[in-house]
This record gives sequence, C-alpha cells and structure tokens, in this order.
Amino acid sequence: MSEEVSEVPKELLESVRDAVGRKVKLSLRKRVKLEIKGDKTENRVLALASHRAYLLTARIPTKVEHSFNYLEIQGISCNKPTQLLIEYERSSFSLKLLSTEEVNEVVAHIGNCLLRICPGLPPSKVMKKLCMEPPDRLTSLQTLWENNKPAEPGPCGGFSQIYRCVCDWLGLPYKEEVQWDVDTIYLTQDTRELNLQDFSHLENRDLVAIIAVLEFNQWFTKLSTKDYKLSADVCEQILRVVSRSSRLEELVLDNAGLKTDFAQKLAAALAHNPSSGLTTINLANNPLEDRGISSLGAQFAKLRMGLKHLNFSKTSLSPKGVNSLCQSLSANPSIPSSLVHLDLSGNVLRGDDMQHFYHFLGQPNSLATLDLSNTDCSLDQVCSALLRGSVQHLSVLNVSKSVFPHRKGKEVPPSFKHFFSSAMSLSSINCFGNKAATRSPQLRSGGSQILEGCIAEIPNVSSLDISDNGLDSDLSTLLVWLAKNRSIRHLSLGKNFNNIKSKNLAPVLDSLVHMIQEEESPLTSLSLADSRLKSDLTIVLNCSGKQHLAHQVRH
Repeated sequence: MSEEVSEVPKELLESVRDAVGRKVKLSLRKRVKLEIKGDKTENRVLALASHRAYLLTARIPTKVEHSFNYLEIQGISCNKPTQLLIEYERSSFSLKLLSTEEVNEVVAHIGNCLLRICPGLPPSKVMKKLCMEPPDRLTSLQTLWENNKPAEPGPCGGFSQIYRCVCDWLGLPYKEEVQWDVDTIYLTQDTRELNLQDFSHLENRDLVAIIAVLEFNQWFTKLSTKDYKLSADVCEQILRVVSRSSRLEELVLDNAGLKTDFAQKLAAALAHNPSSGLTTINLANNPLEDRGISSLGAQFAKLRMGLKHLNFSKTSLSPKGVNSLCQSLSANPSIPSSLVHLDLSGNVLRGDDMQHFYHFLGQPNSLATLDLSNTDCSLDQVCSALLRGSVQHLSVLNVSKSVFPHRKGKEVPPSFKHFFSSAMSLSSINCFGNKAATRSPQLRSGGSQILEGCIAEIPNVSSLDISDNGLDSDLSTLLVWLAKNRSIRHLSLGKNFNNIKSKNLAPVLDSLVHMIQEEESPLTSLSLADSRLKSDLTIVLNCSGKQHLAHQVRH
C-alpha cells in the first residue's frame, strides 16, 4: 500500500468480494494499516456493508480476519488524527488511515448505517462509546447524522430493519413471517405491546432474535407472555434487554416457568441499567420464593422512577418475603406517588409478624388497586393500615378468602366502619369466600354483622361481591342494610342460600325483593349464581319495579 492511495485495486477487490460473499454489497472499501506492536503496522483492507464491517488481509487470495455486526460495537476512539480504534464484543483492533478525513468518513458511514438500522436512536448511543479528538470532529459528525435522520422510521419504529440486522448479528435466519406480522398486524392494531405468544409457534432461537430487537427499538414499550414456559436462552435475552433498554416500561411474564434464579438475575439486570424505564413488573404464577423477591426488592428501592404496577400473585411468598419487599418499597421515595397497583394474591400472609407490610400500607401512598385475595391476611389490620395510607385513592379492593377477626356478639371493629365510610374513591369490593377468625370456612354471622355495620355508609362502591360466605339466614338483616346503600350497582350474593332452612328462606327472599324494589336503589345487576333456589328464584324474577334488573339476574 502506498502512503498516498487508499483505494483498493480491482484484483484485490474481487478477492475481497469472494471472501465476504458475493451477495454482500460493500458500500465502502479502504486500504488501511493495522497497528501491531509498538510502531509496527501491516497492510489490511477495511470493507463496510449495510450491517457489518470486515477487516481482511491485503494479499490475494485475501481472508477475513475480523468481522462484526454494527450492533456489536462497544466503542470507537479516534484520539489521533489518522487513528481508528474499534472495540466490539469479541475483540478490538487499531487502524491507521491516510488522513483525518478518511477516518471521519468511516465513522460517519457506520453512523449513517445505524441511523437506518435503529431509527430514533443516536448512532453514538448504539456505539456505546464514541471519542474523537479534537471534540469538534465529533460535533461535525453529530450534525451530519442529525441532518441524515430518516423522515419516517418505518412500521412500528422500524422493527423490521432492526430485526434483519439482529438476525445477522446473532447468525439466525431472518423470518419473513415475523416481519409481516409486525409490519401488518401490529401496525394495524397500533399496539406498543410485543406479545411472545404471537410467535410461540417458532423455535426458541427465533424468539431470541425477536426479543433482541427491543434493545434498540423505540416503538415497543411492553414485552409480555402468559402460560408459556420460557427456555433458558430466551430468558437470558430478556435479561439483556432489561439491562440495556431505556424504552421498555412493562414486563409481563405470567406463568412462564421462572424460578428464584431468574428473579435474582432480573435484579442484577436492573442494577446494571441506571436508565431503565421499567415501571410495570408482572411475574405472577412463578415460584420465585422469598429469596427471589427479596433480591428484586433491593433494586426496587433504587429505581429512580419508582414503580406503577407490581404483580407478585402466587409467587410462593411467605410473610418474611412480603415484609422484605415492603421494606424495600418504603425505602424508595418515588414509590408513594408512583405505585397504583399492587397484587400479592395467592401468597400466605397469615400471622402477626407483618409489621413492614402494614407499615407500607399505612404510609401515604397512591394505591388505586390492591389485591390481597387468597392470602389469609387479617382484614382489620389491612383496613386500619389503609385508613392511614391510601384511603383517598383506593378504588378496587380484593380481599376474598381473607380472615375477618370478628366474633359473634362482639362490637364491629371501628377500623371497618371508619375505613369504608372514608374510602371516597372505592368503587369495587370483593369479599368472596372470606373466613372468620374461628377458622370456619366462611364469614357467617360474624362477617354479616361487620357488613351490616358499615355497608349503608359506603359512599361510592359500585360493585360488591360477597358470594360464598355462608351468610344464609343472616342475609335477611344484611339485605335490609344493602337496600339503604345508594351506590352499589352490581351485587353478587351467590352460594349464600345453600343451608337456609325452608322456614327461614321466606324472610330472606322478602328482604331481597324489597331491596330490588327500593325506588332509590341504583342496583342494575344481581348475581345469585349457584344458590340452588330452584322455583323460589321465580319470586325474585317476577318482582315488579325494576324490569331492567330482571334481565341482569344471573342464577
């Protein structure tokens, strides 16, 4: 190579094309010098394609020494006028070019390719690190790239361009059906959610490529799957995206076969990404156990944006794990204003050693939805805590199959009355199948007395489910109080009539008819599912006064 000429001779160029493959279109070729040790250099050829760079020997027949996809770049440094140092995932090399202008041309070309591959991302961000001396060289390049930005990124933020490049990077086949699904169906639905179930018919390696796109794509903000067991390599790619993406906001991996180690790795991925935008995490129906949740909690305490939606339903949590989680949530100053949805259902929260859990609920917060169903938690302590904490914002409360501490003959806990009369935003309560403190399987009389004591005062609840509570003949009095409520529009009473003796059924049905016929009652739907009323149901269906309700009675 002469010092004055960087063009590649025709014969050498033909050999280069043979080495990289005739189907690869080379858009830039230059003769360069590879820095060895000390001041030693050797002649090489640098060839750039749309997705990939090649460094080849300068003798015929030439061979490829280095090849990397542009998405593999870890850094580019130009600290001397004619020097070009490129670091990528598997190696690095330092080149000398003929002039500063040629170095700038190579970096500009790679940047322009990245603009087309990853629309919406600055090339310098995709390169991870870009250093040029003097700094005005970098300023000029950034101005050039800003002017060269594509007017339209393409369907779904240019998903298909990134996908094609990712397949080249990972050495995986490019699936045209994936491109069609995203460019056509996803675009038509205008959705920001990438659902892996839409591609579950593909091999795991194909899912890896699809997920990898989210590291660079600026369109999709949610990655989800449900009832689909994820392979180890798919999980690793999800973790990589979490550790690098600032665009991903929602991660839903419901019943995906995840274990404790995944939760621990997810915590490490979050720790690696200070720019993470993740605010919704749903890992329901995965046995993550206390150790996994505690690891995640330690990172939740540090998330600068806090969390909006957290679902750890049926994750094999014990009171110890919930305490650890809530202690971490309390430590993050952003959580009180950000967290609006918390689901801990299906975990065992029975016992007195739950101080951090109740402390968290008792702090000022923004919870709008709280699901503690099937947890055996103590409802008087929950209500006492919520009264101090989220009573202003809470609109949906699910405490089905929890524990009422009340015993017959005792006064209704004041926390219940005070909470329900103060919860002005509460619109839906689910008390299906609750238990009394005596460990009987349902509320029965004690629970009925509690509801009677506060139900008429609940101001805004539009939906109430008290099915399967063994209320039986106690319904007679409870229905009188329900008739006084002026907000409940949807009421579920199923499985509460099964053990009523014939002589006691008449007053219950009378109270039910009275409630339906109450002129000022807002009731529009009534569920009596699995109540075994048989012919007695006719009394309910035939009662006059609210014909629109009769069509909504479910039995």
